Amino acid sequence: MPLQFLKFISISLLCLNKSGVLEGMNTYSKLSDLELISLLQRGDQSAFTQIYNTYWEKLFYIAAKKLSDEAEAEESVQDIFLKLWDNRAKLHIQENFEKYLVSAVHYQIINRRQKALRRAIIEQKIGAATDEELKLSQMPDLSMEYFEELQTRLDKVVFSLPAKCQLVFKMSRNEEYTNKKIAAELNISEKAVEKHVTHALKVLKKNLGPTAVLILLGHELLK
Repeated sequence: MPLQFLKFISISLLCLNKSGVLEGMNTYSKLSDLELISLLQRGDQSAFTQIYNTYWEKLFYIAAKKLSDEAEAEESVQDIFLKLWDNRAKLHIQENFEKYLVSAVHYQIINRRQKALRRAIIEQKIGAATDEELKLSQMPDLSMEYFEELQTRLDKVVFSLPAKCQLVFKMSRNEEYTNKKIAAELNISEKAVEKHVTHALKVLKKNLGPTAVLILLGHELLK
């Protein structure tokens, strides 16, 4: 069993061994994310457990769907919560906490896909790699700070898109709807959906640069 996972289990057991845990957790479940974060920053293990119980399933679902490997998805989410605990004292959330955690999942996914691509290319497990695959595999590992900066810039550009184009892009990227499903939901043709997505990517590349778009969306563009 990995050392980090053992460390996580030890933290969880400490939380469960606190006196009055059932009554306490009922109280914690009524707290807002901001209140829980404030307690977490002071080392409150029950606050950490409440955050874990609230968001674990959603984060695991996103990671498993993107990585197509439940074991790796579980490991990536464990990493997020371990880092959340380890860095609790200097935690500074400037946005919606759920959005922060979802961004952390995407960060994990991108780095893990980069490493998997590098291994596959080195071990020649894939044939002729595409230009996008080669570029993505050759990029250095991202820092979380740089990733968050890129994500903020991406959000601003997406917000500037025409309303229908913005909606289609969000449904495609955030909700992972197929073009067929988006077309049915919005009562438009699949060709119109493709046109909106193509336009959105063109605007993003123009404003952020091809490299940034590849970093942020590469794991989806390579599907």
